[in-house]
Amino acid sequence: MNRFTLKIKMKFLLIWGVLFLFSGLNSIQAQEKKVQFIIHTSLGDMKGELFNETPMHRDNFVKLVKENWFENSYFHRVINHFMIQGGQNADGREDAGYTVPAEFVPEIYVHQKGMLAAARESDNINPTKASSAAQFYIVQGKIMSLGQLESIEEKINSGRKQRAIDNYIFFSGNEKRLYKLEALRNAKDNVGIKNMRNEVYNEMKTKGEAPAEFYYTEEQKKIYTTIGGTPHLDGAYTVYGRITEGWEVLDRIAATPVAGSRPIEKVVMKIEIIE
Repeated sequence: MNRFTLKIKMKFLLIWGVLFLFSGLNSIQAQEKKVQFIIHTSLGDMKGELFNETPMHRDNFVKLVKENWFENSYFHRVINHFMIQGGQNADGREDAGYTVPAEFVPEIYVHQKGMLAAARESDNINPTKASSAAQFYIVQGKIMSLGQLESIEEKINSGRKQRAIDNYIFFSGNEKRLYKLEALRNAKDNVGIKNMRNEVYNEMKTKGEAPAEFYYTEEQKKIYTTIGGTPHLDGAYTVYGRITEGWEVLDRIAATPVAGSRPIEKVVMKIEIIE
């Protein structure tokens, strides 16, 4: 191979490498790009984005918007300093006929003001915390104290611990513990039940099978103590988007006069996906 041919080949490889690099960067940027939406209401517009970390909820929301599910529907449940809820069809149907599996990422997204989240049925009939396909709410909330956040952390960790213990006891191979638990329950031996559950949890910790504990980051604490939100819902309802513009519209809707929690004058909406 002569020098001229070698130079041409090296130049080609360099150009190809640069093109490959830019192609890779464009691919990464495309993956990071978030779906944008606008909620047009009779009290103003709210612009927002959907999170890529909750793909099932993101895609379902886009699907319903494109099917015009929310067209001319309204916010039917409004509680000032808490949230505004919508999602029913314009003809009054509140249920789209299916649910969406929970996608919890509380370590990233919490219920700060402006967050878009999915409503759902209560735990007693919905233990997996699956989301309503259509019902959503936007958090307004209120400013919290550090003490309140610590109490909520304890509640979240306690719930995780109890669910993990239940799953461990009911796991195949732990029948003896299950029979013992039933015997203690029949005997109404609450102290014995508590001791047994603590014993199980210590065993889980020894094996490295105990759930990771949840704590708010310093940034999240700052958000809740300055912007506010509804932290008691963290880890229980899927947060899958947020309002980026139009917080004053959120406040306006939340403050609208209600009968019970239903606005006296309908706040009609239309949702648009920004392509």
